Amino acid sequence: MKKLKVLLLGQPNVGKSSLLDSVAGSKAVVSNYPGTTVELTEAKKKIGNKEITFVDTPGIYSISDRSEEEKITAEALLDEDTDGAIIIADATSLERSLYMVLQVIEAGVPAVIALNFVEEANDKGIRIDSEKLENILNVPVIEINPINKTGTEDFLDYAGNIDQYTGPSFEVEYDDHIEESITEVSAHVKSDLPERFVALRSLEGDEDFYRYLDDEGVLDEIRQNLEEHPEIAEDISVTRYGTASFLADQFTEMIDVDVEERRDFKDLMDDLLLDRLTGPLITGISLLLIFGLLLFLGHWAQDFLMGWAEKATSTLGTGNTYFSMILNQGLIGLTAGISIALPYVFLFYLLLGVLEDVGVLPRFIVNAERFLQKLNLPAKSFIPLALGLGCTAPATRATRVLSDRSEQFQASSFFPFVPCSSRIAIIMGVVGYYGGIWLAISVFLTTLLAGMVWGLGVNATGKTEPEPLILELPPYRKPLFSNVIAKSWIRMKDFVYIVIPLLAVGGMVYGVFEKTGLTQAIIGPLAPITRWLGLPTAVIVPLIFGFLQKDLTGAMLVSVLGGGVASVLTGAQLYTFGVASVIGIPCIIASGMLWREFGFTRSILLTFGSIIYGYLIAGIIGNLIYLVT
Repeated sequence: MKKLKVLLLGQPNVGKSSLLDSVAGSKAVVSNYPGTTVELTEAKKKIGNKEITFVDTPGIYSISDRSEEEKITAEALLDEDTDGAIIIADATSLERSLYMVLQVIEAGVPAVIALNFVEEANDKGIRIDSEKLENILNVPVIEINPINKTGTEDFLDYAGNIDQYTGPSFEVEYDDHIEESITEVSAHVKSDLPERFVALRSLEGDEDFYRYLDDEGVLDEIRQNLEEHPEIAEDISVTRYGTASFLADQFTEMIDVDVEERRDFKDLMDDLLLDRLTGPLITGISLLLIFGLLLFLGHWAQDFLMGWAEKATSTLGTGNTYFSMILNQGLIGLTAGISIALPYVFLFYLLLGVLEDVGVLPRFIVNAERFLQKLNLPAKSFIPLALGLGCTAPATRATRVLSDRSEQFQASSFFPFVPCSSRIAIIMGVVGYYGGIWLAISVFLTTLLAGMVWGLGVNATGKTEPEPLILELPPYRKPLFSNVIAKSWIRMKDFVYIVIPLLAVGGMVYGVFEKTGLTQAIIGPLAPITRWLGLPTAVIVPLIFGFLQKDLTGAMLVSVLGGGVASVLTGAQLYTFGVASVIGIPCIIASGMLWREFGFTRSILLTFGSIIYGYLIAGIIGNLIYLVT
């Protein structure tokens, strides 16, 4: 069987993941590029005697080395195992997509252009002559629509034969001085890669390509003598952009459209969501409704799973032997974890996927960015903070988008106040389920207010210069349900394959502690903490397990209290437990990532600082509630 590896390239929100789901189904595997946190999604498709591995790369605008995502995509593109690339181009903004097309052509990689959103372009009065585009670039061009599967068969046919498209393609012509420099550098290239491509990347200052030159000194010599282009990298980029713009004019026809007449509900939505007054208000109300829906649906699913869990433990967990008692405790931890955490984690990713596909999430980001500026956080910090809603560990790595280390550390210090999917499961599955929606909302609000107070303290330590957030706002689109489900499953795979087994192990470990008397040895020295929080001493156990893995917190609470959480903890205690769990205890994985990014001293400072601050907030408010009631 012939095996092919095909990369999917494209700018953000261009529909790559929808296309991958449309042609290959939801059996995708996410992996990090070796030594990085850049995720690549792979899916395999068998067609006759061929097996095609599609690799969905991060959304980027070029294959330069301006970001880690661009650099990794370029490395994957030039890998000897890669047979070709399919560039997914947005028909509504083709000029931007053409820049990367020209780079891929320069790299000598077999390529195909897949035009997406053709119908939307037509609605806007944009007509693209695909045949003319193909003839000019000498690269196959197909029109696709992943939602209704238009062009899917052609797409697979081209993908299965992509290694055959190796003929001469369009070549960008630079001015005479740059062309002379390209020729001069090409003479020193010692590589299987196209000499012209290596020369261009070297002149653009990409140090990874210097190793392909037999004499790096030629670059310094050329730059010194090239008086006409003191910033040659920028001039190369400008020429490439200009060529992309010129080409777009050749095969794009604009038809007059009465903009006012065509204004519709989508335009009204933007008028409201992007307004400085109504935008934040609508964003806040929308988030409350989303969390309300999450609580309602999660509560229903948790009821169902809790009933199943009780039947499972009563049926399987019988026996009075030492082993059976430990096994029963493991079953309690497993079933409680599944029923408490699983519904909320999956539903959270499901709702997040819908917001992404519809195009609403970037609008929410714009409004949240305005709020961040009030906290004196750099605008770009919203990117890692938004990732923190999924998991704090990759979000910490994502702080590298900020300009300096102090800003990165400053943004990371706010992660204790960003409820990740595991923290949301604690708030919804424990506080909300046993105490009600308003108690859950109060924990969210307390977390938000605690973060604002923390921000005031951070502001006192130093100011940062405001930096604008450059964010593309995609058009509103109908979500592809199968794509949303696929993305949700991919994001929660780690929970299913790693966390769920840990839930059983955690319950069994607690069973061993109980039978050997080690529980008291742990609880005793830490009793002052639970007294300060006004909680039963045994509750320190789930808080400790929460440090090992956040998703263990709710399951271990049920294990410790024997399932009667509502009968043991009052509403005030549930609230205190929620605040202490969410703010006070990071997980060991997040702490490890802090150590990796900022060193041991800073990671310890931030970890213990958040624990002390969280317990202080939870204890003060909890004790005030106890005094009043």
